[in-house]
Amino acid sequence: MSDRDSNNTTKTGTTRKKVHSLRPRKSRNVSERLSGLVLDSLRSAAERLLATKDDVFSLLPLNPVRVVVALSGGRDSMTLLDVVARLYHRHDQCLISRVDAVYINHGLSPNAEAWSEHCRQECEKRKIAFHSIAVKVKSRGEGIEAAARDARYRALGRFARDNGMDIILTAHHEDDRIETFLLQWMRGSGPEGLAAFPTTRELVTPGMVSKPLAHPILLVRPWCSILHTDIEHYAKNKRLAWVEDESNDSPKYLRNRIRHEVVPMLESIRPGFRAAAGRSVSITAEAVEVLRSVAQEDVAKCRAKDNPKALHIASLLTLVPARQAWCLRAWMQEEGMRTPNHARLEDGLRQIRETHSDTMLTIRVHDKEVRRWGANLIVRDAVTRSASGPRDAKLLWQGEHALELPNWNGEILIEPCEANEPGIAVEHLKKGFFEVRVRKGGERLKLWENRPSKYLKDLFAEAKIPAFERSNYPILWLDGRIVFVAGLGMELRGCDSASDLPDRVKFVFRPEASLWGTTKIENLVEKHRAESVSLHPNETETTATATAEVTDSIVLENDSKTE
Repeated sequence: MSDRDSNNTTKTGTTRKKVHSLRPRKSRNVSERLSGLVLDSLRSAAERLLATKDDVFSLLPLNPVRVVVALSGGRDSMTLLDVVARLYHRHDQCLISRVDAVYINHGLSPNAEAWSEHCRQECEKRKIAFHSIAVKVKSRGEGIEAAARDARYRALGRFARDNGMDIILTAHHEDDRIETFLLQWMRGSGPEGLAAFPTTRELVTPGMVSKPLAHPILLVRPWCSILHTDIEHYAKNKRLAWVEDESNDSPKYLRNRIRHEVVPMLESIRPGFRAAAGRSVSITAEAVEVLRSVAQEDVAKCRAKDNPKALHIASLLTLVPARQAWCLRAWMQEEGMRTPNHARLEDGLRQIRETHSDTMLTIRVHDKEVRRWGANLIVRDAVTRSASGPRDAKLLWQGEHALELPNWNGEILIEPCEANEPGIAVEHLKKGFFEVRVRKGGERLKLWENRPSKYLKDLFAEAKIPAFERSNYPILWLDGRIVFVAGLGMELRGCDSASDLPDRVKFVFRPEASLWGTTKIENLVEKHRAESVSLHPNETETTATATAEVTDSIVLENDSKTE
């Protein structure tokens, strides 16, 4: 209470009663509104989560939810913590089964550890479990703020998944949405950027979106319709303790200049403009939801029949150009790839329309890329060399289970052979001149006893290894002869006899990141062997021979163009 209010309460009993009856009522209104919005958001999120559970036992009308409060130590997040804690500890509530507060330490401020300790103490007062998670922020051109935000959400999502949580709550409010809208508008963003951030969305971690989840994790912002002044009023009335981030006043950040300079100027020109701007953001967000829904339907129609993770190019190009862009963007997101900006996306669509070679089309964003694979598009981890320089190198093996390959971003596994498998004698491998080389062209390989040798190009095509991927498959040589090609198998003419030298080994290539997302690259020989075993015993040999004759005659059009 201010000195002025104190003076007023001493004049008469009537005045004292009037002042005290007004202030608590206003406090209760703000408190009830903040609490009510959190409750409504949690109920809606619980219903949405319940709809994703098919055969799981559920309590109706709602299953209890497990909530993560994203805590920074600032006024907004401390207010959210206080509101959620009061709701959680109500004796009659059955909606929230667990609450954890998580502080993300970006390591960008010298006060980060002190803020973490402050958050811990405040959580202890409210009997809320507290966790502090340190992250590394790497700015790659999008700016330190964007990099910190990305690291923060990755950490929150990982914590939620590891601990079986359902909902992540953040304290974003309407002022934040307006600031984000203005930022995106100044950057020339499209509808998704201008929609700022939705009240509720499924938390997607790049690289994990394509994996089936036991249950989705929802990111919920219950106060998107609340002005910052309401949160400030609650925090002061409840005498909350919070920290002030010194970076919030730094003019080097564009958001701060918008907050402290642009928004006050707009408010002076058009008082109450925040409400109108908030409506515009909400309407834009609704339009984006419709566009996303249409894009998801287009993705489902355009997915390749032979590879459900791929996108069929011909089907994509039947859509009108605007829908092509939305479909491509939605597919990238579903496959765990960041979406490029508008210019990059348009250039990618141009490449898709104009190029017909597997080696030409590349759309890369950070650590993932889109490549053409025959008639389809696929998303894969971008292969980057760990070091510069030639990849041809001498190898020294002394019995290790694996040998790292310099500049290949992977390793060769060296495994004991079964009696019927071709392999290299251990003594020969230890004493011989063992090396790894890149493919030069014209090499041949003999994989089967009763079949002739074939060019690597033809064998790679038979193994369905894209042309753009083949240069990343190492070739092992021993004493001047090929003994193994990654993805294909052992060269029979370079193998040792099992009867004369039973102590033999075989090779398997394990890259750091493969097109198929596997830990090892299965060789063509093993694939054929597995297919043969699955056939009827009486038909195995004849069918395999017929298959071999057919595949021998196959020459892919793309191979002939690109190699």
